[in-house]
Amino acid sequence: MAAETVLYIATSLDGRIAGPDDDLSWLSRYADVDYDFDAFFAGIGAIIEGRRTYDIEQRIGWQLPRKVPTFVLTRAAPPAPRDNVVFTNDAPSSVLATARRSCGDGAIWIVGGADVARQYLDLGLVDRLVLSLVPVILGAGTPLFANGNRVELALCETRTFDRGLVQLTYVRG
Repeated sequence: MAAETVLYIATSLDGRIAGPDDDLSWLSRYADVDYDFDAFFAGIGAIIEGRRTYDIEQRIGWQLPRKVPTFVLTRAAPPAPRDNVVFTNDAPSSVLATARRSCGDGAIWIVGGADVARQYLDLGLVDRLVLSLVPVILGAGTPLFANGNRVELALCETRTFDRGLVQLTYVRG
């Protein structure tokens, strides 16, 4: 059986994954909320993300609990190589096939950003969608679901956490 692909992402109540100028400060208030990220990440064998997301992570110093193969979709020349990071301009389905070969028994986390999420959803390459709804309305910024195909989903789990954070888990419907 092929490794499951999971789009696991936080969004504001108005559907934005970043404020203006890629501002993520709105998430800091929830950094200490235990929403089972460690348990989720323990099951991850590979990551697929966009170059902009990767660059933001590097800028803010975001570190994962352990290293896993990471595939960064980019149209620009890659920076200096890093351990377990592959920069690629291959098609999403090709990158997914490569990630599946390197993920062992783990799932593949589609991190984002919005363009990468949309590409994988539109191609039917996301098995499970986990949205962490953060109780803030940003009013402007990067929308998660803009300009794409219709995607039918079925809700399979709803969880609530401290400070009003709600997590919704969907599968393709």
